[in-house]
Amino acid sequence: MNFSHLYCFMSVATHESITLAAKELFISQPAASKSIKQLENELGVKLFDRKGRNLKLNQQGRIFFTYVSDSLELLNRGISTVKSKGRNNTMINVLFTVGSPFIAEIAVRIKEKMPDIQLNIRQQKNLQKDLKQFDFVISSQQIRDFSSIPLLTEPIELGWKKNSFEITDTNSLIDFVKFDFVSLSDSTELQQQISTFLDNINIPLNFKYQSDEPATVRQLIQSGLGIGFIPKISWHHIDDSIELRKIDDKNLQRTIYLNTPHTTLSLEQQNFKNEVIDVFRA
Repeated sequence: MNFSHLYCFMSVATHESITLAAKELFISQPAASKSIKQLENELGVKLFDRKGRNLKLNQQGRIFFTYVSDSLELLNRGISTVKSKGRNNTMINVLFTVGSPFIAEIAVRIKEKMPDIQLNIRQQKNLQKDLKQFDFVISSQQIRDFSSIPLLTEPIELGWKKNSFEITDTNSLIDFVKFDFVSLSDSTELQQQISTFLDNINIPLNFKYQSDEPATVRQLIQSGLGIGFIPKISWHHIDDSIELRKIDDKNLQRTIYLNTPHTTLSLEQQNFKNEVIDVFRA
């Protein structure tokens, strides 16, 4: 197995076409077809199903696609890191699983105060296994064997578009069960925390709309499609058209942590850490 086979596989999977993949990779169609066939022979499984003129990933192909995508991304990050060190720049790799609205402000600060730093930012909806590839992980969880400091603790409140629902002055969550809710997908840290909270107080809610993207959830709430659970500080981009209400049933809140696998930080890493703390605690 070689990298050309993997890049060809990724291109065919993305375009669902040998022809388009060959054009993208500047190779002939027979060469692209041969790469896919050799890869399937080596793995001992078919990766694609033919649908008319298109090639669709089958179940084995979808599984393999995930691993290849992650592996090539990690390889490219390693190449970038080595190249940056050759240019005497310091690269800092950061993973955000929460707090995405703060990313732009952090990046602007780093550009202004640490112009020689190359910032590699990655976003994921939950924690993955290989976390030690990152210098810092910003998450609502404390990571085992990492050093963790709390950045902020924020209440999680209910929010909906004003005048979209006939809601009384109640602060009890049981009075909201008749309404549709908008939420992040079940695989995200925030929704997992909310689901645990609802299970503990035994209140079922109708999550009619779900998305992996916090920005999409905010837009759906702002469109009046449903009620959502809104972290009051980190989701500060919610506009004035949204009414927020504290929940009295229990103290629903979350803490966001800055995690690092390093026992000793370099000067650049320490300065980055301080800037992140300043942004979150401002």
